[in-house]
Amino acid sequence: MTPESPATTDRSPWPLRVTLGLVLTVLLITGDRLVAHDQATTTTTSAVATTTTTSGGPSSTTTPPVTSTTTTHARLVDAPVVNPGSLDQAARGCGLHVTPAATAPTTSTSTPPTSTTLGSTTTVARRVIGVGHCTVLEIGDSLGNDLGWGLAREIIRPLGLRVIQLDKSSTGLTASWFFNWPHHLRAALARYHPNLVIVCLGANDEQALAIRGASQAFSSPRWTTVYRERVRQIVDLATHAGSYVLWVGLPIMEPAGYNRGVNFLNAQYRAVAPSVPGGSFQPTWRLMASPSGTFRAGARVNSVEAALRAPDGIHMTTVGEDVFATFIVHQINAIYHVALRVRAPMLING
Repeated sequence: MTPESPATTDRSPWPLRVTLGLVLTVLLITGDRLVAHDQATTTTTSAVATTTTTSGGPSSTTTPPVTSTTTTHARLVDAPVVNPGSLDQAARGCGLHVTPAATAPTTSTSTPPTSTTLGSTTTVARRVIGVGHCTVLEIGDSLGNDLGWGLAREIIRPLGLRVIQLDKSSTGLTASWFFNWPHHLRAALARYHPNLVIVCLGANDEQALAIRGASQAFSSPRWTTVYRERVRQIVDLATHAGSYVLWVGLPIMEPAGYNRGVNFLNAQYRAVAPSVPGGSFQPTWRLMASPSGTFRAGARVNSVEAALRAPDGIHMTTVGEDVFATFIVHQINAIYHVALRVRAPMLING
């Protein structure tokens, strides 16, 4: 066979090169636009992301973008009223500490708290350290039980953290003849030496007080004076024993008359607890209220419809207890600059 001549095998490459060049140009232009779009998206996301660097744990953790406070998933929550005091918990090996600028977030979103890693942690907003060896004592009435049971299920207890629940249903600060809280608190302080006392009571205190043999009606001036003295006595006992006090306010209630009384009681706790160095007051009214501020028996919790309150419109369901506990742990982290974690965060997001 005769070899083919150069005229038949050497075809011109220019048409192919032109075509490939045009395709490459289109791809480059498209790629530049995609990169620009990605960079814009990254810039927008980083504006709302929070980066936490942890020593002793993962090298770095970046939280997901926080839901905008203008969406339906964000609800205003009352910030705590804090009196830092000068309690030296570090000398006791406990990481709880309060600074004059200590505040908690004023919004609650569908995103869990960002401070969820134990260890020596630095965040943009505040210094968060390991909890260390701390004892938390929770006291209260039947609503205190709701909170205590939620904490027992939800809070993850690292080595060194002890949580003690000492609630007593049907008790309060008015019927001291039935259950004397100052007496029982003194015994508990001497036994457990807590670093933090969480108080959640008052549900049974809408009743008259016997003062020097005379009955004083609920919320009357004399009643109010004596009741405030009893609230202060609880806070004084704990802080003088070296413990911070977090007084947890009562949530919104369904019975209208009872609800007005609860609102009055919360005003007393807010006025007294933070007046003592080391004392703080944490409202919970809006936590359980609807977006318009009214009572609601249920809500979307972790995007699932659930009942929050018991049929009496006062106590809580198991889900409500866990929502209550998740919120309080979040606030403890914010107020006392630690990083406690919850086992299964229960958050209202609708």
